[in-house]
Amino acid sequence: MDNTLYDLAKKSKEDNQALQMLIDLFEPKIKKSLTLTNYTEREDLSQELKYKLVITIKEYDIESTPGFWDLLEQFKENSG
Repeated sequence: MDNTLYDLAKKSKEDNQALQMLIDLFEPKIKKSLTLTNYTEREDLSQELKYKLVITIKEYDIESTPGFWDLLEQFKENSG
């Protein structure tokens, strides 16, 4: 299984293992962000952030994300 963020996001639409790998990738950032919160609320906030992450991943249309060359072309059109 290829583990790039793009591939995991694409596979996670139908593969719970890929979804779990994505959550695991974001786990350190979630934990670090929660150090700024009240200790007694961290577990609830962690679950809420993971829930929001899952919803966002499931709803995100990865096929509509422009590639590098598409962005370059858009930049040229807008600047000229």
